[in-house]
Amino acid sequence: MIVNKCLQQSVLKLIGTDEKPQDFSAEEVSILARNNSVMRSYNFHKAYMSFMFRLHDDSKHYTEKYLDCIDNTWENLILQHAFQAFYTGLISFWVARKSRDEDGQQWHDRGMRSKLALKKWAESSQWTFENKWFLLEAEESYCNKDFEVAKLFYEKAISSAKDHKFVHEEALACELAGYFHVEFGDTEKAMEYFLLAHEKYHEWGALGKCDNLFNDISQSVKVKGREVQH
Repeated sequence: MIVNKCLQQSVLKLIGTDEKPQDFSAEEVSILARNNSVMRSYNFHKAYMSFMFRLHDDSKHYTEKYLDCIDNTWENLILQHAFQAFYTGLISFWVARKSRDEDGQQWHDRGMRSKLALKKWAESSQWTFENKWFLLEAEESYCNKDFEVAKLFYEKAISSAKDHKFVHEEALACELAGYFHVEFGDTEKAMEYFLLAHEKYHEWGALGKCDNLFNDISQSVKVKGREVQH
């Protein structure tokens, strides 16, 4: 029930409904406190939603708590949790770029392990995992300041997600490519990616995410010398 409620909360926020998700009961809170597997799933969903809505500190916090729940993190992820490895990797590279010294290197290493896990999955199922691996390659290259390589892999991730019908991951790859180009002042190219991301998130039905994306780029992107208006 707890995992189902987490999924419900995620869906409601993504689609932007006014419906309020159910709170956890006292019994469910007790289960969270003593069941490591349930706590792991809970923390992953919190990390995932924080990442999708660009909440950096919360993404970092819940990813750390998620990783703390796993005895042998990467062995478990390689065997059972490719989806979780994917988003853990994306969060890790994001946090690494905003961190310094040893903390940043630790997050970079986590991202690398995620990327290698997804590469192995892609070797066994190109259709399902290729685009995810490409996007992690792009984010790693961004971290390593290999900017031309990053551009190439963002495009490969977008193309692969489109070819394999993962509209939500096509949207995500476009969004992250947009933030990449914002960083270097190429607002025209960034807006191309952001508009495509918005279109694909809308196609996916994530209207709440569409609103969040618009609000975010309104604060960070200038078009023709003026900020995008809300």
